[in-house]
Amino acid sequence: MIWTTLMFAIDAMLLIGCLVAIYWQGQIVIRSRYNLWPLLMGLLIMSFGSVGTLGLDQIDKWLFIVGLSAFILNCIQAGVGGIGDKRLVNSGFFSATVQYDRLAGITLIPLTLPNGKERVVAIFVTNAQQRIQLSFSQALPTIQKELRSLVPGNTPIEVQNIEQ
Repeated sequence: MIWTTLMFAIDAMLLIGCLVAIYWQGQIVIRSRYNLWPLLMGLLIMSFGSVGTLGLDQIDKWLFIVGLSAFILNCIQAGVGGIGDKRLVNSGFFSATVQYDRLAGITLIPLTLPNGKERVVAIFVTNAQQRIQLSFSQALPTIQKELRSLVPGNTPIEVQNIEQ
């Protein structure tokens, strides 16, 4: 009975997390590059933590399967981040959204990779000195224009060039 209640509560939290992630990811205007780290860590944790469904009754087996599926879905969703039309969407399993008026500054760093592809690394610094880093495949002017339309006018957007 306690196991069933615990599994039901965990499943509910994971499914609510999926729904919240779907909502905020639906607000993204410019997607950042997919972050594989949460998915890899989730699969690693799952491989150590999954004990199977041996010895569980039918309802507990289904709760375990739903919970495992929701956990994997959360790990897949955790790699998505970007510039949303209402908030900045950070990637990561325990990620959060950040209101644009809580940003102290933004640094954009355009890069040319050895294979010739262009990337823009954006570092967002919050008023609480938290740093959020996202990588974009879009051109620098596109990202600048979108950020300028979303962030307050007093938030500095700095472009730094790295000598290569």
